[in-house]
Amino acid sequence: MVVQTVPLRDLVARVDLGLTVLCGADALDRPVRWAHVSELADPTPYLVGEELLLTAGVRFPSDVPAYVTGLASKGVSAIGFGVEPEYPTVPSSLVEACAAQGMPLLEVPPSTPFLAVSQALGALLAEIAVREQRMLADSQRALTRAATRVRPVESVLTTLAVVLNCRADLVHAASAPEELASLVARVASGTGPRSASAQVGEDHVTLDPVESAVLVVRRSTPLSPAERAVVAVALALLGLLRRDLESERGQIARLAASALLRSRVAGLATVLGPGPYRVVAGESRADYDVLAQRYGPLVSKDSGNFLALVPAAFEVSGPVGVSSSVPEAAVGDAVAEASALLPRALATGAPAFPASDLSSLVDSVAARAFARRELAGLLGRPELIETLRAWLGQHGSWDRAAAVLGVHRNSVRHRISHAERLLGRDLGTADARASLWLALTWLD
Repeated sequence: MVVQTVPLRDLVARVDLGLTVLCGADALDRPVRWAHVSELADPTPYLVGEELLLTAGVRFPSDVPAYVTGLASKGVSAIGFGVEPEYPTVPSSLVEACAAQGMPLLEVPPSTPFLAVSQALGALLAEIAVREQRMLADSQRALTRAATRVRPVESVLTTLAVVLNCRADLVHAASAPEELASLVARVASGTGPRSASAQVGEDHVTLDPVESAVLVVRRSTPLSPAERAVVAVALALLGLLRRDLESERGQIARLAASALLRSRVAGLATVLGPGPYRVVAGESRADYDVLAQRYGPLVSKDSGNFLALVPAAFEVSGPVGVSSSVPEAAVGDAVAEASALLPRALATGAPAFPASDLSSLVDSVAARAFARRELAGLLGRPELIETLRAWLGQHGSWDRAAAVLGVHRNSVRHRISHAERLLGRDLGTADARASLWLALTWLD
């Protein structure tokens, strides 16, 4: 059974207890799992380690250095000495012996019963338990959501790294870092330990097998039991995802994904019926689910977004770019068209179809030249172009643009202000906004 602990400094920080650190202030990170009251001259037979030993000196030992040495050898984390009624102050001999051993010594004032110290410690332990349970539940939800995204394996690894403030990688024995190569090979082979941990430089590293790969988690501090449970959730999800990717269905999907990127795709009529067709490019999980369920291997997940080949009459919603209706032979061109429309769709949150309004009346070469002139100050700054597109697409709303971009609203304000300076335009005017929106539409 794993017993929870609390850092000694958290107990010392409780103002209501009035504890004073007499020595060992540099060791307040020591873990404490419970408070134990003893007035025995030698309480060591009854100790297991990581206690805060409380005493009022009723049977104060004659050999104080030996007393403190014995407590240190049993792994006692700290000593709390209650002044009065036996001693008006903490004996200097005890202060000196604790200082020599590096043992934290706390003075407990007469107004603080030992029971209050025990209750405070219990409350702190309960808070930690509740906090870790909440963290575990939140992490499970986040990892499960990550497993449903377009690039599920990468999303689970990224989410695990964020949740545990660590670095998380899936590695194979052939590509493992030199300092971990032998351990990765043993864990991956199945003949060595099922999991392992090691100290590499300043990092604590844990290794767990995932199919033919190994999950390597690195960070500066060891994982707590609750954090290990989070890793276990990630391992289960990664195992399922890896098996799916290596299955026959996954191989078919990858082959179909590559077909979507070719200039010609043959044999579509047997799956989708006679043309014409459309290519849909997007990132909405809901749209992807609908398309993948209906058309299976004709959905590509090779990029950060998705591509799907559908009949021309298929209706889509949400932030997706949709190509013109094309025959089977022109699918490759439709892929480029749909991908180009995707940024506009993501900015507005609505489907983007090929231009059928003002844009369609302008010569494409002239339109692209206009776009590059208007946006000259931002060329080479994709983050500013993306922010401007999202902000204009959301009608100048800082909050909605921030939600589209996944950043703080202040970041949007800063980027738009920077873009305004680089462009030399007042973005508060309707003329500037209209011109820039058209330029963004025509930018290649």
